[in-house]
Formats: sequence, C-alpha cells, structure tokens
Amino acid sequence: MMQASAFSRLKGRIFLGQWVGNLLLLLLAAGWLQLPDVHTWQFAFSMLSGALLVVAFLWLYVATFRHLRRSTAPPPRWLGGLLLGIFVAVWLLLLQSIAAGRAHESLVAGYLNAQSPSWVGYHLGYSKLVAWQERIYDCIHWLLAGLLLPIAIETCAFGFGPGWLRRAARAYRHWLYWLAVLVCGLGGSAITWALAEWTPAAVLAGQTLSVVLRLGVAYTVDILLWCFVLGLTVHYLETPSKPA
Repeated sequence: MMQASAFSRLKGRIFLGQWVGNLLLLLLAAGWLQLPDVHTWQFAFSMLSGALLVVAFLWLYVATFRHLRRSTAPPPRWLGGLLLGIFVAVWLLLLQSIAAGRAHESLVAGYLNAQSPSWVGYHLGYSKLVAWQERIYDCIHWLLAGLLLPIAIETCAFGFGPGWLRRAARAYRHWLYWLAVLVCGLGGSAITWALAEWTPAAVLAGQTLSVVLRLGVAYTVDILLWCFVLGLTVHYLETPSKPA
C-alpha cells in the first residue's frame, strides 16, 4: 500500500525534471570548475556563475518539493530557497564530521585489532575492521539525510507555520521510511560504483561507449531511487496514520 502510493507519485514530470535538471547542474558544475581565475574579471565571473549555479540548484529542488507537497499558502519562493540552503549547509557540516571519522579509520582499525582477543583478530582482521567502519559511516550518512529530508520538504512547502515540525516528524515514525532511505542510499551507491569500476574487454571506442552507457544507467537508477524516496516521504507527510 505504502509502496504503491509512493510509486503513484513518480509521474513523468517529476522524474524527467529531476533527470534533466540534475544532469544540467552536473554538466554546468563540471564546466564551472574549468573556468580560469587568473584575472580579476575572470574571478568575478567565476563567483557570479557559481552563485547562479547554487540558485539554479535551490530553484530546482524547491519547485520539486512544492510540486509534490501541495500547499494553499506556501512561503515566497526566495524564502523556500533560503530555508533549503540552510538545510543543505547543515547537511554539509554533518558530512564534515563523518569525513573526520573516516580519516581515522585506519587508526581505529589498528587499535581495535591490537586490543581485541586473538580469535576476534583472526576472524575480523585489520581490513575487515576498516570495511565495517566504512559501512557504519555510510549508514550514518544516509540516516542523517533521512533526518533532514522531511523537514526540508515541509518547510519549503509550508514554511514555519503551526505544526510544521509535527507534520515533518510523521515520516520518522515509520520503519519503512528508514529502511527505504538506507536501501536506496546504499543500493544506489553500490550500483553506481559497480558500474563505474567495471571495465569490459574492448577497443578504446567500445570502452568509451561502455562508460557512457554504464554511467547513464547508474545515473538513471539513482534518480529513480531518489524519486521513490521523495514519493514515500511525501506520502507519510500527508498521511497522519499509525506507524507501519
């Protein structure tokens, strides 16, 4: 029932908008990184184009959130973009703390391997301890995203009106929401890396075509999973029911 409602929201407009919009943003961001900044005017143009790129990103997601989460009295679009920018900044700060933990994985693994009983070290070992830390940090990464997503959608659609936090917390009460966040986040990353690292035995032209096709498939799968999580989140935000 919940999955069907989430998939029912995956209309062509949402999927196509996310597919095309994010692709354009990625291409523009890649081009922006190549801009020279030797002269003053080049630096100024780089800063201006970077700001416009951020505005385009915020506009795309505010429009997507408002299309999915209908409101009779939404806040001004500039305010929705500002609120979303704040949530993105919080998200980046949280990622910095995760990155600090990842930087010490080898030290933690070495310490645990040295302090653990011999039979634990035999079955786990240094490399497995590092891998387990990677999995834990990956789960924290996506759980933090799942924590911020309902609040970001609700504030972009309704602002900080009465009961906004209570409505945003509806998604947190459903175990299926957290499972979808983890499965889609971890699964999308695993599929992307698997397709990106696979190198078929072919000539240069064939390998180039293979890279384009594999990245296209991975990108499409990632957008589809992202749209499903959006649909499921909005379904829970609009349905004040008992936890699944």
